[in-house]
Amino acid sequence: MTLNLSLKNADLYKGCVIEEVAGRLNLSTPVSEAVNIVGKNIAEMDLSGDEIELTGPMAVWAYLVVFHAVVHRFNKVYYNDGRNTKVLVAAHG
Repeated sequence: MTLNLSLKNADLYKGCVIEEVAGRLNLSTPVSEAVNIVGKNIAEMDLSGDEIELTGPMAVWAYLVVFHAVVHRFNKVYYNDGRNTKVLVAAHG
């Protein structure tokens, strides 16, 4: 499965304030609050399986929060930088 971490993922950022500024989405919720909101949202998602690919333009903190939540739900976790570079970042046998 692929999980888009960009601000376009309404389920992941449910409860956060997202504004459009000059045609781009911008997270207005302070990061200190957004970390907890995103952590809660990802924990409530029914995600598990063999492999997950994390992708989408977003800050490192969001990737860390999501990785922490999914690393033990999937056998393999990949990161894709958006240039079709898929990198294995965690594997559990």
